[in-house]
Amino acid sequence: MTPKQSILSLFNEEEPGKVVWQPRIENWYNVNQAHGTLPEGYKGKSLLQVYDKLNCSPRPYLIPYPSPEDLRSEATDKWKGFCPQNSPPIIEAELDPSVSGSVEVTGSGGQGDEIIERWSTPKGDLKRKWLISEDSISQQVSEYPIKEIEDLDILEYILTHQGWKFDSEAYREVEASIGDRAPVAAIAPRAPFIQFIMFYMSYEDAVIHLHRRQDRVDKFLEVAEEADSKAFEAIKNSPVDVVCLPTNLDGQLVSPPYFEEYILPHYHEYGGALMDAGKFVYAHWDGRVKPLMPFAEETGLDGLEALTPEPQGDLTLEDIKDGLGEEMILLDGIPANYFLSYQYSESRLLDETERILNELAPNLVLGISDEIPADGDIDRVRMVSELVKEFNAEFF
Repeated sequence: MTPKQSILSLFNEEEPGKVVWQPRIENWYNVNQAHGTLPEGYKGKSLLQVYDKLNCSPRPYLIPYPSPEDLRSEATDKWKGFCPQNSPPIIEAELDPSVSGSVEVTGSGGQGDEIIERWSTPKGDLKRKWLISEDSISQQVSEYPIKEIEDLDILEYILTHQGWKFDSEAYREVEASIGDRAPVAAIAPRAPFIQFIMFYMSYEDAVIHLHRRQDRVDKFLEVAEEADSKAFEAIKNSPVDVVCLPTNLDGQLVSPPYFEEYILPHYHEYGGALMDAGKFVYAHWDGRVKPLMPFAEETGLDGLEALTPEPQGDLTLEDIKDGLGEEMILLDGIPANYFLSYQYSESRLLDETERILNELAPNLVLGISDEIPADGDIDRVRMVSELVKEFNAEFF
């Protein structure tokens, strides 16, 4: 089976054929390409060519944009997105004529400069700033758009005056570029609660308002959920087989009570509707999520991505195995710091990877939780490729 066939068979509860190794090297590639530090043998190669050379699979994501969560892709090539990079907007937001959005970059667009997003509406204006990092695919919010609770009126107007469309022609172009390397996944909008605490308000202010004005925050979250339903409808009616719910949870920020109140209902309503439409759906968690693992099976999803084991996260392999039960799929599993030669030996990486394979296969799409660092040893990715090949030859 090809990697694409193996993953789809796994999600479809059929024999997967083999464990697929998807290390996600986008950030490593971007930073080293920008600095001219790609190792010999990788210089001058495209991202997909590097994946092929390493004998591993990409994990292609289609990110919906532009939207109030993210206009950065229109402003700077610092935000290139995930694989396939620089792809057309497959799931695209369309703003009502009464809403206008603009974006600019300060300075030369280098490290320390900012991306400034502005929206103008009949209800008022919003502004957000992102701090540009050094050639990374990530930036940090340096100014949040919601300064006062009244600003939620403006954001509600933007969300409710935004439509979504799926570009089938652009999707076919991306699917052809990926080929049999992997199924192409659509990234759905984040749960509004996560957007609220990550991109709309500072976490501290968000929690304060949740206590002081929970009625107003809850009303906003209901409006945002309903507005996002248009994006989910576009994905549901698309030819995409796999959908990622990018929750990006951390149990230290999203406590179990918050999870039960704001995240589980999102999974049940939107994840459930996608699965009823024949999509395979997993959620991206990330971070220190041990307090949330008792809810894993309750999500009703096909799998979880980026559960981070010790020594990087707070989960043991046993925690993951018990939490996922007999049917849920793990995407990833290897702590990212095992790819740092100055922290851990090659033998530690290979021993732990073999343990993950033995404990979790076949319900496993092996990857790095979350990604290989920019200064990671790419040769270790190749070593895992060889180990996975040997494992598949023995067990499949």
